Amino acid sequence: MRPRTTGPRALAALALLPAGLLAAGCGIQSTDVIAVGGPASAQAVPPDAESGGTVLFFAGPDGLMPVLRSVRSGPQLALLFAGPTKAEAAAGIRTELPPSRGAAKMSLARGMVTVALDQDVAGLTPLAQQQIACTVLQSVAPGTDLKVTITGTDDHSSLSPLACPAG
Repeated sequence: MRPRTTGPRALAALALLPAGLLAAGCGIQSTDVIAVGGPASAQAVPPDAESGGTVLFFAGPDGLMPVLRSVRSGPQLALLFAGPTKAEAAAGIRTELPPSRGAAKMSLARGMVTVALDQDVAGLTPLAQQQIACTVLQSVAPGTDLKVTITGTDDHSSLSPLACPAG
């Protein structure tokens, strides 16, 4: 009787065995994509904002982020331009707005909220514009289709009507 030896053919066959099983797919057949509805959605503004808190929109790790301040301690735009608190900044919340050079004024006419700033607005980043638009719309008319126009010190310094993508 001859002793058994493992030859190169036997090793090659054993090495190909897992690949053969994977190729067979264990009998599972592919299926088409099954539609189950629209994308998930969530409420971007905390529900207790209506109970006396102030909602400000800042820049978070993933873009625009609502921040609820529990006490109304001043006009929303002044709070927004003051930036995040130390605790908010420690949590990764920041602002893209430059320091305010003066008081901001708001007016509402013909379905448009106008925010007049005492500075040039041409250099505001898109996220900074969204911070202003969303904060203003949340304070003036939450859940509506109003738009915000931001004007600056120059007569030609005006940003197109903005909606709030987070609302």
